[in-house]
This record gives sequence, C-alpha cells and structure tokens, in this order.
Amino acid sequence: MADPHRLLLIVNPRAQSVTPDRTQTVAAILGSAFQLTRAFTQGPGHATELAHKAAYGDADVVAVLGGDGTINEAANALAGTRVPLGILPGGGADVFARSIGIPTDPPAAARLLIERAADSVHARTVPLGRVVGSPEGEGRFFLANYGAGFDAAIVRAVERHPRTKRRFGDWSFVGNGLRQFFLGYDRRRPRLELSWGAGADQRQRDLFLAVVQNTTPYTFLGRRPMRLCPDATLDGGLDCFALATMRTRVVLPLLLQAFRSGVRTSDPRVTSLHDLRRLRIGASVPMPMQVDGEFIGERTELVVESVPEALCVIAPATGS
Repeated sequence: MADPHRLLLIVNPRAQSVTPDRTQTVAAILGSAFQLTRAFTQGPGHATELAHKAAYGDADVVAVLGGDGTINEAANALAGTRVPLGILPGGGADVFARSIGIPTDPPAAARLLIERAADSVHARTVPLGRVVGSPEGEGRFFLANYGAGFDAAIVRAVERHPRTKRRFGDWSFVGNGLRQFFLGYDRRRPRLELSWGAGADQRQRDLFLAVVQNTTPYTFLGRRPMRLCPDATLDGGLDCFALATMRTRVVLPLLLQAFRSGVRTSDPRVTSLHDLRRLRIGASVPMPMQVDGEFIGERTELVVESVPEALCVIAPATGS
C-alpha cells in the first residue's frame, strides 16, 4: 500500500480516559503527519459505520481513540480490507492494545503510529476470532476474547450502569463480579457445553462459563494481567478456558493463579484448550455472551472460529 496521507481519527468521547484536552493533543500530533479528519461516535455501532465509510472511501488509515468496544467496532469494519487500524488506548482495560505493546498513553501511541506508518512495513497482519450464530447468520469479529456465561453476565451488569463504569473503571467489574457470583448468577445449574475437533467429536458438558481468547491476557486489573489462557498467541489459533464448577474453593485459587503466572491445572473441572481453529458453544437456555468486553445478547448456540490474517494493525515491531 502507498504511504498513507489521509487518516480518519474516530473518537469515543464517552470512553473512560478520553478527555477534550487529550483528544486535542492526539489530534495535533497526528495532524502533523497526516491529512486528518476527526469523527466522534454518537452511540453503539457508530464506530463501525464510520470506519466502513472510511475504508471504502479515501482514508489510508483509520485510528481509534477509545476503549476495547470502540476498537472492536472499527475492527469489524476494517477486517478483510487493506486499510490498517491505528489504536490509541482510551478505555479502562485496553486489552488488545496492551497485549501487542501499544503504549497506554494516547499521545505516546499517536507518536508510535506516526513512526510505524512511515515504515515501509508499517502494519502487522493479525488473526481475529469470529462468532457466528445469529438467525441472520452474520459474524462478529473479536480481537482479544469472547465469553459465554458468567463473564458475560458481569459485562451485561456493568453496561447497565455506564456512569459507574466510567467513574470506577476496573473496580466496577470487580464489584459487579462479586454481586453476580454471590447473588446474581446461577451457580447450581450448568447450562453450557463445548464441542471441538474434527467433526466436533470432542465434547465437554455441564459448564458455567467458557472464555475463548485470540491472544493473552484475558483482561487487566490495573497493571496486573489476568491470564486464563496463558499460552494464547496471535501466532496460533484460539485458546479456551471453561469451568464445570463455581465453588468458591475452586474459583478463588484459579483467580489467584490467573493473576500470577496464569492458569495451569490438571483439575478435571477446568477445561483448557489450545490452538483451535473452530469450536461450538451451545446452551440449554439463552445465555449471556460478550465480545471484547461488549455484551452482544443471549444465545443458545454460537460457532467460534479463527480467521487468519484478518486485520492490518499499526503496532510495534514486536508484540504478543
């Protein structure tokens, strides 16, 4: 692709760490190297619309100043195109950006974007995960993770109170996680099952949650990464972590392990799968599901697949 000159900067003004001053600073930095156009999101799905118009219009680069959800929306528009995505972290966790080594400081990320975009090989092509299973049959891409069951119930609860999420960030997830664990989520009746392998002939039933990761970590609490699938990498397929118990004496040690070196256990109640190209997640009743920390509704069945070389991302020369 020719050296980029036109850049669309998509800004989510409601993202946790996005402020007018920070937006202006980032725009000034990018404006020194690109013909810059700014666009502000107005609500869910708007970033996809903006990025789609740019990708099939005259933009050479689409950059996003926002959190994981806004970046996910833009990635869904840019997947399969030659227009690279520049990431300027503006959320709370910024999981994918941090996993590939992009600075969490937006001005520093903007300067990195300029530096890498000037390189002759400026974009890294990465795989994406994709979930398919709605009645219409369309797929939704994810950069970092997909979850069904308990973790998606937490995401749904957090999204019901956006002001609390913006004010307390990571701790809003902790608070809602505790409430779901002890008061909200059904910890007695497992509803999920996994199937994978050739012909989906391998199966694990009676699960309370399933998390599929395209890279690691799963998320962050402050600076500390949470590694449910510590071996997940963008150089391979998808990894999966699933639980057949929600007993406190099992879950608590797993959480501590995830925040230390990553979950590695021979406990038969824990399913850990590595480097999968495709798996199916089914549910006996509609269960909450999320992609990249955004609630996508309740489903009874989804297919999750790895799509190689799906997205161009402007990133450091080395990464996860």
